[in-house]
Amino acid sequence: MSQRASVLVVDGHRASRESVSDVLTAKGFTVETAATGAESLDRLRHHAFDAAIVDIKLPDVSGLELLRALRTEAPALEVVFITGYGTPQTAIEAIDGAAFAYLTKPIEMEHLLAVLRRAIERRRLTQALRESEERYRLIAENIRDGIFLVDPDGRVLFANRRAEELSGHSQAELAGRPILSLLAPESLARAEERLAAIRAGQDVPPSFEAELVRKDGTRLWVEAHDTPIVRDDRVVGRLGLVRDVTERKRAEAELARQRDTLYQSEKLAAMGQLLAGVAHELNNPLSVVIGHAAILRSTADTSIAERANRIGQAAERCARIVKNFLALARQRPLEREEVSLNQIVREAVELVAYQLRVDDVDVVQDLAQDLPLLWADSHQFHQVLVNLVANAHQAMRETARPRRLTLRTRAAADRRWITLEVGDTGPGVPTRHRARLFEPFFTTKPAGAGTGLGLALCKGVVEEHSGRIALASGDGPGAVFRIELPVETSEARSPAPPRAAATTRISGRRVLVVDDEPDIVRLFVDILVADGHWVETASDGIEALESLDRSEYDLILCDLRMPKLDGAGFYRELAQRRPELLRRIVFITGDTLTPESTRFLEHVGVPMLTKPLTLDDIHRVTQQVLQAP
Repeated sequence: MSQRASVLVVDGHRASRESVSDVLTAKGFTVETAATGAESLDRLRHHAFDAAIVDIKLPDVSGLELLRALRTEAPALEVVFITGYGTPQTAIEAIDGAAFAYLTKPIEMEHLLAVLRRAIERRRLTQALRESEERYRLIAENIRDGIFLVDPDGRVLFANRRAEELSGHSQAELAGRPILSLLAPESLARAEERLAAIRAGQDVPPSFEAELVRKDGTRLWVEAHDTPIVRDDRVVGRLGLVRDVTERKRAEAELARQRDTLYQSEKLAAMGQLLAGVAHELNNPLSVVIGHAAILRSTADTSIAERANRIGQAAERCARIVKNFLALARQRPLEREEVSLNQIVREAVELVAYQLRVDDVDVVQDLAQDLPLLWADSHQFHQVLVNLVANAHQAMRETARPRRLTLRTRAAADRRWITLEVGDTGPGVPTRHRARLFEPFFTTKPAGAGTGLGLALCKGVVEEHSGRIALASGDGPGAVFRIELPVETSEARSPAPPRAAATTRISGRRVLVVDDEPDIVRLFVDILVADGHWVETASDGIEALESLDRSEYDLILCDLRMPKLDGAGFYRELAQRRPELLRRIVFITGDTLTPESTRFLEHVGVPMLTKPLTLDDIHRVTQQVLQAP
């Protein structure tokens, strides 16, 4: 940053407050601290800050209440919440309260610094835009204005050349014409109300904005100032100065759009952090459920195996939902493969077919038979279809029968694009809601009936596939959502990884499992012992190094995130002590990776197992490493 940014740290815990302050000071920030909400407001009254880092639990006031006070005292201040007691509800309240970010403890300082720098950058960008707007206003005030002189009845007596340019009418055409006849109908009503107020002796602002209709039918926005002309205590006319502010209005609209885009982006990013944390906590138990269900399925009698199969399918569905939320938060890459859009449509409808039948919804699947295959993430598009069908179903519950859900697929003439339409016979979408349909957290459903994330997820998935989604028709009756997706050529696709040739399964090898989650460790032990291997375990990298000093191993399965010594640290130690074992290591990762972890894994290039784990993945990767020369 070109100048030292000023930061206010508000935390009731002295050690935490001083720790954050010391790090920020060392990084070149100007820092002041406060232990209470009242103290922070006092600091703010005597000093201007670029951003504030606020603990959501303070001794005298809640962080959310303080946020509202800070917004009143310093509207431009960016606020980053930190907490060790976070819940989804407080996260959503904080984000809806216009907090820049919501971080949960323990916090990596580099991550906090990155978030803080983005917050300060947004504040300075907003300030720069505001200053730019003010400069534009100053320039606009010096541009030549149109001048109109009108009689007491509002008829034009005189108009200068700039007035002719603005209106498109000549002086002769304007003479005797009611000045208000130049205004668009919407502006005319407001102007007449203003004129009535003036005649009633009420105070009105000295200027007003209106839309002027030019001679050729085009419209432009003008700012008008009018002054009464008084002679002998009698109003004999009015002098009007008219300035073209069309570009300013466009700039204001673009500024509002940029602010809204930035706000929605940061809002989604903050929710993404929350979703990523939840996903990480869910992936470990899901791995255990999926793994043990697979073990039961392969070892139990038929009736138990069938139940285990249902458990496994349900757990895998939960895992896909977690992955879809991570996709919404941009926390995981796409898993592309060749998929049939028609097949995804059929599966999505089948999933909710019973509920649709109960509500007497007739389903029409108008699916083109010659549809090209897509190079896409099938699980994510399955969730998109389920969301759109569920929304249509919900809307039609408000309307009388007959009810019809129509799903239509088509390919463009050049077969480079595929179109999917989902239409219903519900009440349609009110005009006032259309601009916000795809905003995260926006919902028209009753409290508790929707999260407002469904259409945002759909938009994120479609755009991640370089496609487009829009409300094609919503005037009612009914609404139609249209998705357009590109059909990638085979040259544009990333090559699929080669499948290993079928070989004899290797068993009887020595395996070291390194993970701090006891349930995950037990799962690996059960699977690997059943495969005929001899297994030892360690709970962190330090224990693993001690085991390597005592024994030899053919395979090392190591979690990336562990206490004491994590996977990356273990790998670096192994490179110094036993470099020949580097080709025998497999990392176990969650779906949420820090940029540092991502760069590390890309650099070392070792095989990975991603949670939630499946039996097939464990067998495939372990055999791949054991069979390597």
